[in-house]
Amino acid sequence: MIEAQVPTAADAAKAAPVNEGGGKKKSYHHGDLRNAIILEATARARESGEKAIVLREIAPRIGVSATAAYRHFANRQQLVDEVSGRGFAAMRDRIAAIEPTTATTDPVLAAYIDLRNAAIAVVGFAVDEPAWARMMLETLGVSSVVAESGMSVREVMQDIVDRGIDEGAFTPGLRLDGQRAMWAAIDGLSAQAMFGVHPMDTESADQAIARTLDLCLTDLLTERAIQARSAVDLPAGIITDARI
Repeated sequence: MIEAQVPTAADAAKAAPVNEGGGKKKSYHHGDLRNAIILEATARARESGEKAIVLREIAPRIGVSATAAYRHFANRQQLVDEVSGRGFAAMRDRIAAIEPTTATTDPVLAAYIDLRNAAIAVVGFAVDEPAWARMMLETLGVSSVVAESGMSVREVMQDIVDRGIDEGAFTPGLRLDGQRAMWAAIDGLSAQAMFGVHPMDTESADQAIARTLDLCLTDLLTERAIQARSAVDLPAGIITDARI
């Protein structure tokens, strides 16, 4: 899987200014404290999910008072939404970082593989970041901030579809927001990772993910694309080079 470029606890520590003696000081430029809080909250969410985002615990970690921390957020939920939104941004960046496949010279099959790669990357994010992904899903339907960030994931995938429509891979006018079978596959596989239903970091899990997505992406395809896909044996995982 591609590693998401997301903040870690080390990043949060670096964000806190230090004095000449090496101790953290309580002096920040405008915006620095807010970002330091978000970085620390994100690192905690990646480890333990939403329950770990507690401002009175985060504040001393970055060397400020809880009162100073609360000045930057109307309430705890605002911070939770910010961290969830950044999660969807990281998911979007993970998809965008995947190079278009060169595994085939058939533009129709290549378009399908690119969408398949994107779907695998979304599930892969949940496999790699189960606590964070669970929090993102739980806030998606109740926060406009999170919903807007979540939409950016759909938009980058829609761009892949739009290019594939031009190549004849996907049905004309296809919009991903109405593709319930595809999202059911992605969300269901992701939930298995988020909630620890089954081990999802194994070779057999990779094969199951790929097989499930291949089945649930079928409704999006033209007959030509279905034939092109049926003519090859696509491996599990993200395909970017000549592997088929």
